[in-house]
Amino acid sequence: MRFLAFLFVVLLTTDCAGVGVVATSDPLQKLNNAEELFMRQDRPLLAELLIKEAMTIYQEQNDAHGLGNAHREYADLLLSPSVSGKWGNYYRSNGFLDKAVTYDNRATKASEYYTKAVEYYGQAVAQLREAGRYDSLTNVYFNMAYSFSRLDDRVNACRFYDEALNAYNENIHRNPGVTPYSPSGTVADLVAEEKMQAGCA
Repeated sequence: MRFLAFLFVVLLTTDCAGVGVVATSDPLQKLNNAEELFMRQDRPLLAELLIKEAMTIYQEQNDAHGLGNAHREYADLLLSPSVSGKWGNYYRSNGFLDKAVTYDNRATKASEYYTKAVEYYGQAVAQLREAGRYDSLTNVYFNMAYSFSRLDDRVNACRFYDEALNAYNENIHRNPGVTPYSPSGTVADLVAEEKMQAGCA
């Protein structure tokens, strides 16, 4: 009985996001939180819920870029060691929030999610070009390239890594004082590293 009372208190104090995760209505933050959960904390169940919530919000906002990110993130989740590791038995027994996905068909379904992500990114390209948003366009092209790479489509992966670099250079040209974020080195270094991993000539 004490345990149930403690559990009830914990649930009340953690909001809907889960223990250690700050609740947010921002779909991008939901995706960032989800990636942290399944990539580094081995918590795929909550991660999956956050990704699906982000998808719903982006769908309501008719945000193609966001929908691309959410579908790519879901594909990454399906293929993650978090799902195939200690949570494997759970997913074998209970499946996923997307009821068409099973533990055994998750690789095929991940490919479908990457393909859908590419479609949404393609829709976002025209909107971003027209708006002159080359910062976001760099991100879209980079994620398209990554998704094609995960689909074993090296030709398109290499092509869109080049497009990401072109959009990055155009952004710098239009905004000379800007300093874009890159996890290591410059964006050009990051693209070069990803192209090498993808086997681009």
